[in-house]
Amino acid sequence: MSWLELLQQSPLLYGVFLCVSGAMAGSFASAAIFRIPREGMSIASPARSHCPKCNATIRWHDNLPILGYLILRGQCRSCKASYGPGYMVHEIGLCGLFWLAGQSWMADSAQGGGAVALLLGFVAFTGLWIAAAVDFRFFILPDGITIGGVPFGLVAAALVPAFHFWPGLTGLPLGVGLLGLSADTSPHLLALISGILGAVISFGFLFGIGRLFSYLLKQEALGFGDVKYIAAVGAFLGLEGSLWTLAVGVFAGAILGVVNVVRMILVVRHRRRTQGKNHTYVHSFTYIGWQAGRTIPFGPPLILGTMLIMLDPSAVHTFFLETWPQALAAG
Repeated sequence: MSWLELLQQSPLLYGVFLCVSGAMAGSFASAAIFRIPREGMSIASPARSHCPKCNATIRWHDNLPILGYLILRGQCRSCKASYGPGYMVHEIGLCGLFWLAGQSWMADSAQGGGAVALLLGFVAFTGLWIAAAVDFRFFILPDGITIGGVPFGLVAAALVPAFHFWPGLTGLPLGVGLLGLSADTSPHLLALISGILGAVISFGFLFGIGRLFSYLLKQEALGFGDVKYIAAVGAFLGLEGSLWTLAVGVFAGAILGVVNVVRMILVVRHRRRTQGKNHTYVHSFTYIGWQAGRTIPFGPPLILGTMLIMLDPSAVHTFFLETWPQALAAG
């Protein structure tokens, strides 16, 4: 019996393990999100966390996930500067994701999961959360996660074939059958081949789509970071995983784009009303709101798709192949 199965025998202890692990990962993610976009800083340097206002080193007991923030009420002990709610959001967010991972197939040995799969899932969720937060704020997908995700995905595929042989999947992973391989081949080898194919084909497909739309729109339509990211997804979850990631990403991105455009239209309208009627504007507030709100990072919607597929690929299949078509037909 593995250590994970021993933990699962006590639901309370297992839940504490998942939440504490997630909060610790969230604390690490907070530091990484702050450091990665800034020159002269990295995840490893400086070695100790410090206040961005007064540069005072944060004491270890003030750095305890969630508790440290609550005790100090989100302020630096030295200069009383406010840290903002972001730290708590990252810690609670990853706490929730780790708990969901612990209830998914990744923690179920009967479905191809287990201790190794769950730990790999923890690492993946932490990297995905960091990438989403950085891209949302700075329009940058870190190379350490996109390019580094390719070898990570291939290693994960070789160790846990279930990342490619999803629960409910019949037959071989998408694309592998074209090479003449059979189901009698080692699942570890099949998953590794699926990862290599997924990375190469996904990269080429999205790169071509990006170039095509950039040409048609006469402007950059897709960042190269998104292309590198989808290659990492292909390595980690196979070609089918990257295609479903794109499907969710486009769907969620469209919703996010509409919401952001409406938000910016309302913001511009409110600002103009507060400025009074003595100003003359070249463009309407609707036009300005559209221009300001139509550009959104594509990374977070893609990452949402990856997370959903990791947690429950069958639910994603059901939504896009059954629920959504039925809803459209009924409408």
